[in-house]
Amino acid sequence: MNFSEFEFAHPEWLWALLVPILVLLLAWLVKRRFSYYRRVRDFAEPHLLPHLLINQSPLIHLNREKLRFTTVWVILWLLGVLALAGPRWDYEEQEVFRQRAHVMILLDLSESMRVKDLPHSRLEQALQDIEELLDQEGNSDIGLMVFAGIPHLVAPLTDDYKTLRHLLYEIDIDLLPIQGSRLAPALETAARWLTGQGTTSPPHLLLISDGEFEPDDLQKSLAQVEKGEFYLHTLGVGTPQGDFIPVKEGTWQKDANGEVVISRLNEDALRQLAVAGRGIYRKADYRREDTQAILGEVERSLNEVGQDKTLQKLWHERFYLLVGLMMILILPWFRRQRSVFLNRSS
Repeated sequence: MNFSEFEFAHPEWLWALLVPILVLLLAWLVKRRFSYYRRVRDFAEPHLLPHLLINQSPLIHLNREKLRFTTVWVILWLLGVLALAGPRWDYEEQEVFRQRAHVMILLDLSESMRVKDLPHSRLEQALQDIEELLDQEGNSDIGLMVFAGIPHLVAPLTDDYKTLRHLLYEIDIDLLPIQGSRLAPALETAARWLTGQGTTSPPHLLLISDGEFEPDDLQKSLAQVEKGEFYLHTLGVGTPQGDFIPVKEGTWQKDANGEVVISRLNEDALRQLAVAGRGIYRKADYRREDTQAILGEVERSLNEVGQDKTLQKLWHERFYLLVGLMMILILPWFRRQRSVFLNRSS
């Protein structure tokens, strides 16, 4: 065994080693509080003290059994803390690929995503496509941001797809307090989150929307995308024919003139954004080709940069040695407590 590489995986746990010292300090302060017992002991024989003293301090008359019990539990505490700190030595070096793509999903949560011009609503279709992305295990860290009148980060970049999939169940149009369909603030916020993530490959944004943006907001967004240091892919949900926007059961959204609003998929806007962002546009459907095409573009960008091989240390953890010592120390106490329990039961 080579102890020259000894270290603790979680050294912050070592602060807990101070707890026994604090307890002993507290015991010493309490002992000083009862210092008058020592004065009595100076004028009387030890065997007479039980007859002379009332409310004797247990700290003064600690018998050997209690001292042994305290010592064992202090040792157990020290061993437990050291085990939690994760002592380790010896390691093997493994060659791994460090490069991973960063993909931030921008999900439109405007009122028009309630439209059911598909067999289900546009939002349901969007969530289905996100699940397909998470099902296809790739070399990517994925985050999720929703937007309407304001953007909101649901999950930062992560490789924990399982947790991200659970968060999808909480997504709803009413999640954001301010309605609208403002893409520009969402792009700005997403780009800020992606800055400084430590990757040599430009990050990717995936916009999932029906493309119904105000002209001014669209132009501002195009300008941001053109100068942004990221790829932008767009995934359109809905149909060009469109449908009414439901507000309540049996009622539809109306404009200022009292006319019922029809929301349609704006593919032109989404294509413009994809072109400006050096990405691709796909229309969401029930097959996996749309999400596979986007993931293919992500992988292609990684291959262009190249994936550098690095060496990763695979440590041999040794915490189990301390846990074994703890079990050996606890076993006699456990057997003694079991005997006491059996005697009381009988």
